[in-house]
Amino acid sequence: MCPKTQPAAAPHANEGIKLVLWPDGTWCWHDDFREEDWTFMSDNYEVIDMGDMPRVERLAREDAQLCADVLEELR
Repeated sequence: MCPKTQPAAAPHANEGIKLVLWPDGTWCWHDDFREEDWTFMSDNYEVIDMGDMPRVERLAREDAQLCADVLEELR
């Protein structure tokens, strides 16, 4: 007899869409990010996967305008 298993969760629609975010609120799409083009910015940045809902929700609470800007570009 097979043990009962939980169905795998469906992947989030935005999974794999990533952005690079600096503490000052500057951001760019991860696909557009090349370190040599961003030497004027610090290397203190975070890569955020838009499918990571707990992180995206925290980002929305911390900076609603940034999230609005990102969502507008996703449309």
